[in-house]
Amino acid sequence: MANTPTNFFGIVVRRQRYKERDALVTILTREYGFKTFLVRGTQTAKSKISGSVITFSYGEYAGIVKNDGLSYLNSAGNIKQFNEIMQDIELNAYATFLFDLYHEAFVDDPVPDSWYRLLFKALLYIENGYDAQIIVNIMQMKLLEAFGVAPNMDSCVVGGETEGNFDVSVLLGGLLCSKHFDSDIHRLHIPKRIVYFLRLFSKIDLGQVGKIEIKENNKDLIQHAIDAIYLGTVGYYPKSKTFIDKMKRWRF
Repeated sequence: MANTPTNFFGIVVRRQRYKERDALVTILTREYGFKTFLVRGTQTAKSKISGSVITFSYGEYAGIVKNDGLSYLNSAGNIKQFNEIMQDIELNAYATFLFDLYHEAFVDDPVPDSWYRLLFKALLYIENGYDAQIIVNIMQMKLLEAFGVAPNMDSCVVGGETEGNFDVSVLLGGLLCSKHFDSDIHRLHIPKRIVYFLRLFSKIDLGQVGKIEIKENNKDLIQHAIDAIYLGTVGYYPKSKTFIDKMKRWRF
């Protein structure tokens, strides 16, 4: 990338103070992926850009984008914020976790446009009052494809059966029908209704989410199943998942 100013659309993922007057701001840009920018003068009262680089802001930015090292942000325009996400600790946690999943899935590469749009749509749904856990769980099931470990949620991985009772085998990479349960003694052993939701989440369009109502105990079982799939395939979780787990324990 040339050292000349360029315009781009972005979502502010993280901001931290840098030295006395400046900030380091990580932006998920539509054109270049995740980039960290040095933004000068954000700690001063006269700063014109400070309010545009608050975490969960989004809009049009301009600056010098570099392949390596820090990029530099010069200006911003048409900036909006996900205000509900900014102000609610639970929504904030789920949105941060979603950003981190994207960073792990795409690393330093540009995020494909379809995936970028899907993330933005997910944030809009969280912002507008949809169940944050369910939105993120749906995104988790879809992101397994981006991680390159998408399970077969269409048919039994052993016999190809498409009807009957199913469980999920992390080891074998997808559904197991009851005739082949013995193929993996470590299958997840989850109820039929949870298998249904996992299959649904892997296929559903986010626009249909408003029709889904899930009881709290089922939501817990869904999360445990997705956790098992991630730990058995992707192999790890971002640290932000730890905070969500702690946050869930606040209910008890």
